[in-house]
Amino acid sequence: MTSPIGRRRVLRCLTDRGVSERAACRHLGFSRRVATYRLQQTVKDQPILEQLVATSQSYPRFGFRRAAAWLSLGPKRVRRLWRQLGLQLPRRRPRRRRCGSDIRLPGAAQPNSVWTYDFVFDQTANGRTLKLLCILDEHTRECLAIEVHRWIRSQDLLLTLSRLMRLYGKPQYLRSDHGAEFTAAAVMRWLRDQNVGPVFIAPGSPWQTDMLRASTASCAMSV
Repeated sequence: MTSPIGRRRVLRCLTDRGVSERAACRHLGFSRRVATYRLQQTVKDQPILEQLVATSQSYPRFGFRRAAAWLSLGPKRVRRLWRQLGLQLPRRRPRRRRCGSDIRLPGAAQPNSVWTYDFVFDQTANGRTLKLLCILDEHTRECLAIEVHRWIRSQDLLLTLSRLMRLYGKPQYLRSDHGAEFTAAAVMRWLRDQNVGPVFIAPGSPWQTDMLRASTASCAMSV
């Protein structure tokens, strides 16, 4: 019986049956402080709970792992508090057929408000793979950058975004799929520090995936 809550329950059962608090603690081997002990973890968790609620409202598609990376917290602690708050991903809505001929993803109301980035792959004459990072403005359809390397890691992605933000300014949102390079903890922390919101295409929406890939592919072909 190592839990303070369990000790207090046993002590309360004995005191309710007429045993004095002093005698009950002496027979059970408990300290007298058990009866007046106040849990400290609740006070420590309160600021984290408020941050999780604010993060889930701002980014409804975040799960506890992505919220932990966004807030630079331990995933086990965030998972416990996430369950305590009863937070979960919203239910998937039925897929609807998209009407119209506009190929832009919704949300780019003005220039430099939403950037889209994704990877396009190609091969050299000897069969070696090339990886192209394409970044474009959703509103103007301007290709901002194309980085070509054998491999591109999350650190390379951050360097490219830093250079573009110095040239064009910071966008409000960055839209991508759920690739490992875009959802890495280092990328999420960097976006949080830059006050740029990550926007991910909704799972189960293949038309958004096709539009995102078509946009970045046209950006790569424009070179």
